[in-house]
Amino acid sequence: MKIKTILAFLLISFVINNSYGQIKTSWKDIIDIYAKEVIFSEKNPAKAIKGQGKSLKDIEGKKISITGYFLDLDPDGEWFMISKNPFATCFFCGGAGPETVLELMKFKNDKQKFKTDDIVTATGTIKLITENEVDVSFILLNPTVKHLN
Repeated sequence: MKIKTILAFLLISFVINNSYGQIKTSWKDIIDIYAKEVIFSEKNPAKAIKGQGKSLKDIEGKKISITGYFLDLDPDGEWFMISKNPFATCFFCGGAGPETVLELMKFKNDKQKFKTDDIVTATGTIKLITENEVDVSFILLNPTVKHLN
């Protein structure tokens, strides 16, 4: 009987952990990772950066959660981002770098629930894009977005 109870407890713990298993990520983490993985590798790929904080391998391909400003960038409602800064001082207005925005891939803003500069928390699988200079550096795949209350 004790073994069944222990196994049930472990199973429930595993399910709960996987349900809420996203990594809470800050903009400082994203900026540090960008500096380590993108800027540094472009300047001197032979040297290793030593530093504290999260690395790309800690978060890439994993579900993360980050809070920022919602940006609706397309009049047709097809292109969305989350930004460290409000639209007036975001990356596109020259107020910050590409490491301060995450593109929300495969996100639908049903009934225009979210407006530009709404403060939201986005949860999705993070990926770094380095293949071309057209895309933003980080994307969140299949994100869910919630208003911050």
